[in-house]
Amino acid sequence: MSKSTFDLLLGLGQGKLSRPSKEVELKRLSQNAGEPVVFKCQALTMDEFEEIQEISMSVSKKGELESFSASQVQLFTLLKGIVEPDLKDKRLLDAYGVSTPKQLLESSKLLLPGEITQLYNIISSLSGFGEGSLEELKNE
Repeated sequence: MSKSTFDLLLGLGQGKLSRPSKEVELKRLSQNAGEPVVFKCQALTMDEFEEIQEISMSVSKKGELESFSASQVQLFTLLKGIVEPDLKDKRLLDAYGVSTPKQLLESSKLLLPGEITQLYNIISSLSGFGEGSLEELKNE
């Protein structure tokens, strides 16, 4: 007899689940460096996801959405979802003449807008958004 979903979830309890991650090569940077430049991305936690949402939108006193910045969502998703390289490392920031990781991404000194969007899509996919994260079962 197969285990119930509940029993399977109990077996995956504390510490047995890890955040999905993926390594991706950035071709433009690799071509410029003369060797592979690889970024390691990981899924966001729910706390990180909520923090990004809060940072990226402003709500009126009446509770109505006043503004929402998709570009801010992308930037902060990268800042939370890129594990390697460490975008907060002072040596990296100094090398690109910026003082914050956000400036490093906003300035297009390191990544181009399309590369930011592609990395955002990878992190989003790792976080369970997009096709392939759920499978609908057919009633038989």
